[in-house]
Amino acid sequence: MQQNNTTFNIIHAGIAFLACLSLLHCSDPPCTELSGNWTNREGQSFQFLPGGKALWLIRFGSQVDTFRMEYRYNCKKQPAELDLSGFQSGPLKGKTLYGILEWSNDSSFRFDSETGYSADVRPSAFENDQTQKFFREN
Repeated sequence: MQQNNTTFNIIHAGIAFLACLSLLHCSDPPCTELSGNWTNREGQSFQFLPGGKALWLIRFGSQVDTFRMEYRYNCKKQPAELDLSGFQSGPLKGKTLYGILEWSNDSSFRFDSETGYSADVRPSAFENDQTQKFFREN
């Protein structure tokens, strides 16, 4: 009779342990906020504004071209997804940049994307020759 009681206690303890473990891992990790100004330190900057609006600033010498756009950021995916769309002019008009984003820390991330009309073109991994690193501007 002692053996059955010991087996029952072990099973009970195992179930309780798994329940506690699942409670600890059920919540998603917090997302790093994407708002504010970011630069690649090579002439390009993003300004992520409230409501999914953004600006892309591209510097050519002393001149700056500014492109208004919209963004969708999904940090629940691995890697996180960042899509840029709503371009009103230029070669990206009517297209979307389907991107992946990976945080290095709270003040920098790397970004890779492909242009297209559907998310099928989204990169599945970072390619060194296309990936850009962005840094938070103060």
